[in-house]
Amino acid sequence: MEEVTAAEAPESVRSLNPNKVWRVTYKGPRDITGIWVLYPNETVAFEAIQKINKSMAIRPFYRGAFFVVLDATGVPAQALGDFQEGVTKALP
Repeated sequence: MEEVTAAEAPESVRSLNPNKVWRVTYKGPRDITGIWVLYPNETVAFEAIQKINKSMAIRPFYRGAFFVVLDATGVPAQALGDFQEGVTKALP
């Protein structure tokens, strides 16, 4: 997990003035990379999920004030779902 500037996040994420942004890579059978964003509150994170440009290669989700955008390229849908479920359970 590496803290980065908001400028490295997608425009729709930057426009909502995040508190912090991290670039993350999870090593496993299929590496998963993404951007984690901490917003001031859950309402802003929910707005971010509405604004993000969704595609088959992007898997966004949020929990509380945390918003996550995963690069889903080449990762099976089941693996992404399992990963998302594990992460959301671990977040405060």
